[in-house]
Amino acid sequence: MRRHRRFGLGTRLALIVVAGLLAVQVLMLAAYVLERQRSSSPVAVLMVMQRIAALAQLLDRLPPAERDLAVRAAAGPGFLVAIRAEKPNLQTPRLLGFAERRLRLLTGLPPDRFIALSLAGDDHPHGLVERLRDLRGAKLTVAFALVGGGYLEIVAGGDVTVRFLGLPVGLIGGILGFLVALLALLAVRRETRPLSDLAAAVERFGAQLQPSHVKERGAPDVRLVIRTVNAMQARISELVRMRTLVLGAISHDLRTYLTRLRLRLELMPPGDQVEKARADLDGMQALVDDALAFARASFAPASGETVDLAALARAECETRRAQGAAVTLHGADAERVVAGNRGALARVLANLVGNAIAYGACADITLQDRGDAVDLVVEDRGPGIPEGERETVFEPFYRLEPSRNRDSGGAGLGLTIVRQIAEGHGGSVTISDRPGGGARLTVRLPKPEEQAGTP
Repeated sequence: MRRHRRFGLGTRLALIVVAGLLAVQVLMLAAYVLERQRSSSPVAVLMVMQRIAALAQLLDRLPPAERDLAVRAAAGPGFLVAIRAEKPNLQTPRLLGFAERRLRLLTGLPPDRFIALSLAGDDHPHGLVERLRDLRGAKLTVAFALVGGGYLEIVAGGDVTVRFLGLPVGLIGGILGFLVALLALLAVRRETRPLSDLAAAVERFGAQLQPSHVKERGAPDVRLVIRTVNAMQARISELVRMRTLVLGAISHDLRTYLTRLRLRLELMPPGDQVEKARADLDGMQALVDDALAFARASFAPASGETVDLAALARAECETRRAQGAAVTLHGADAERVVAGNRGALARVLANLVGNAIAYGACADITLQDRGDAVDLVVEDRGPGIPEGERETVFEPFYRLEPSRNRDSGGAGLGLTIVRQIAEGHGGSVTISDRPGGGARLTVRLPKPEEQAGTP
């Protein structure tokens, strides 16, 4: 079944890039805010007023012919200076009266000398700022009457924002930064995609033991890893296939010898020793069958067909009831279609029901629809499985009852085969306690993709 994972390599790299960009943007914003606060502080305003007063005093002392040179020297970004022949149409509003008095004090101008101030915003270039939000980008205009004629006009303050294609450079930089980040994320995803494909292939191989070839691409070291994993899958798959062939051959030969021994026993006169020998042969035959089924289960994943689990359960119940076993079935009235191998899933049912009957004298089967999967639940009224043993019982040849007597539970391969088949089909097996006593084994098998999510 699907498992919830933490962030993969590609996601982590993407988060690192995004976090770095956000950190840079936050730092730039903080620097901008600090600069704005510094430039709009009372100290900065006082320095501007002192600069205006100093320039007015300097021009009063210079001859008219030399004033243009001083004006060009004083002008700069955010501080525009000009000498007008006509009196500017400017009048100090009452709200700026304190600023006019401050300038008169700094310049030492007599009360009858003309001086006027005005504060205008970008939206009201010819009028006084009336709203607080209009202070952004506002400009202070100051006009003095000069000794010997003429008027000094100074425009100070305002945002000095360089623009490119009609947009502020900061905005352009932010857009370009995010474009670069997007390209970086795409590049990171492209480089990490082979690793994601490789991880998915290894996971499929671990569950199905079928080689899943991954295309070699990406960086040289990534290509080397992919090539090595592909070769490893092929070698492991071949080893498992050879093991299955060897066990099959051994099983076939052992069956031949077992058949001969049975024939010889039939020719011998009846007696206790003959019956004991016949029971031993039955145990050997069952052990050989279980070993062969175990080998096949480890190399026989889902075939891609659809199987009606309800039909398999009904057939298993009929067989067990014909043998006199106590078996019940619930939830099999409708189809319970899963993706899998019919023979392998029939083996799962037979093993679970056989264990329940052997250990608990009954088997209660329930099929439950889980949206994208079907649960096969088999319960008994036996002693149950201790919590500390619930993982160990899936190991090959492990049995809670230590004897190897077939009448007391078999060789200990039944649950191992169940888990291998379930995981090979993309499912899982869990063990829990049955309310009222006994064991509950739940096999969850995925539905075909076209039916996943339907009740």
